[in-house]
Amino acid sequence: MKKLSIFIFAVFLISCNSGKNMQVVNYKIITTENENMEIDSIEISKLPKHLKAVAAFYAAMGGTNCTNETCELTTALGLGNQGSQSQIDLIKTYFPNDKVAETLIKQDCYLRPSGASAFSDFEFLNIIDLGQIVKVEYTLMTYDHGEVKYIKGPDYYSYNQNVFAKTKRNLWKHLDR
Repeated sequence: MKKLSIFIFAVFLISCNSGKNMQVVNYKIITTENENMEIDSIEISKLPKHLKAVAAFYAAMGGTNCTNETCELTTALGLGNQGSQSQIDLIKTYFPNDKVAETLIKQDCYLRPSGASAFSDFEFLNIIDLGQIVKVEYTLMTYDHGEVKYIKGPDYYSYNQNVFAKTKRNLWKHLDR
């Protein structure tokens, strides 16, 4: 009985300490200084492929100084034009069976140009890797014929077997019903 108690206690200690070794990484992709949006290309270069897919997904959900076929975040990610095959492939691969992803792909990830009568732009975007959970913090400004609104995160996704599944999402939540 004493050996069993020691064994259970040892397993408990190991399990408690194993969580402390997990490193949380916060990628600050978009920041705003004095009303100027800045995309951090150094942070983007550090993104592992699965988190690059998260950034590509958010680049399709909200604008980043979009003009015609280009948006700054999609370009900074090295994916070319908005709705490029590279962007679509990343979203399809990492977000299968996601209603929002399917909708974005159907519309070729199109976003209206910044300054149009209706458009959106991120004020900030952070992707936080918590291991099997990814947290996305953001503020997205939406403009629609003179009316300004803000949509704020965080959103959460589980990451298992190279696939993301929505746990909680504020952005485009009308499609998740």
